Amino acid sequence: MRFRVFMIVIASLLCGVGGAWAKPQINIGIVVGPNFVHTKAAEWFKEAVDKALPGKYDIIAHHSGELGSETQVLQQVQVGTTQMSICTTGPIEAFVPEVKALEMPFLFTSYEEADRVLDGPVGHELSSRFEKAGFVALHFLDNGFRNVTNSRHPIVTPLDCKGLKIRTMESPTHLAIWRAIGANPTPMAWPIFTALQQGVIDGQENPIAVIYEAKLYEAGQKYLSLTRHVYSALVFVANKSFMDNLPAGDRNVMMDAAQTASLKGRAFIRDNEAKQLDALKAEGMQVVEHPDIAAFRKATRPVIEATTGETRKIVEAIQKMSR
Repeated sequence: MRFRVFMIVIASLLCGVGGAWAKPQINIGIVVGPNFVHTKAAEWFKEAVDKALPGKYDIIAHHSGELGSETQVLQQVQVGTTQMSICTTGPIEAFVPEVKALEMPFLFTSYEEADRVLDGPVGHELSSRFEKAGFVALHFLDNGFRNVTNSRHPIVTPLDCKGLKIRTMESPTHLAIWRAIGANPTPMAWPIFTALQQGVIDGQENPIAVIYEAKLYEAGQKYLSLTRHVYSALVFVANKSFMDNLPAGDRNVMMDAAQTASLKGRAFIRDNEAKQLDALKAEGMQVVEHPDIAAFRKATRPVIEATTGETRKIVEAIQKMSR
C-alpha cells in the first residue's frame, strides 16, 4: 500500500510539471469495494467531469482500501498526495471535530429530514468547518441508517447488547454510543469480514447497503436488528489547495459534478434498501424489525447531552429543524 501511495505521489508530481508529462491526475481514495455507493459516486463524478471537460483530467477511483484505511486516506487528502475521497463522517471527526454532530444517536428520523439539514444552512455551516483542516466538503451523500448485527442472538433491547464485542468505526463518538448501550465496542478499520468470521468480534453496525454488499451473513452474522441508531452520512471531500488552484471554471465543474454524483448516491441507497433487506432475509439472516427504539434512545441520550461548544450548537440546530 505504501508503494502504491508513493507511485501516486510521483505521478501527481509529474502531472504538474508544466503539463508536459500527462494530463492532471485526480485520485479518489475509497476504502470499500466497487459495488458500494462510495465507488459508484466516484464513477458518476468522473463521468460528469469528463463530459464537461473532455480529456482534460485523468480521474481514478482507488477503491477496496487500495490507499489504506479511511483515516489514512484522509491524511493523504489533507496533505494533498491524494486529491479526493468519499468517506464516512466517523473518521473525519479526528480532523473536523464538529462533524461529530452528524454522528449523534437518533438525531435524524428520516432521509428527508437529513436532506433538509445537510442541504440547508446547517449543512453549509458544517461544510465551512472543513476548510481550517485543509479540506473542501464538496457535498454530502449517505450510506443509509446504521443497524446492528451479531452472531450470538437477536437484539431487541440494549440489555441484549451487554458484553457483545461490537466493531465500530475509529470514532470516539461511536465508541461512546456503544458503551452507553452496554456493549464492548472495538474500533477497527474496514474491512472486517475476517475478524467477524474468526470470532474476534461478535458483531458490527452498518447500514443495510454495507451489510448486503459485504455479505456479512457469510461471516456468521446471523442476527440483524433494525435499530437505525445513527444516520450514516458520507462526505465527498477534497484537498483545499488542489481545489483553490484549479481554474475557476474547472472548479465549478467539479463542484457541480460532486453534487450530481452525491444526489445520485442518495437515490441509489434509498431505492435499493428494501430489496437488499429482503435479500438478507433470503440468505437466512434473522431480522428484528421492531426493536425497542425508546430503550435504545434512552440509553444513548447521555452521548448527546455530553456535547459542548460548536458541536452542541449544531446538534441543537438540527433538533430544532426536526421538531
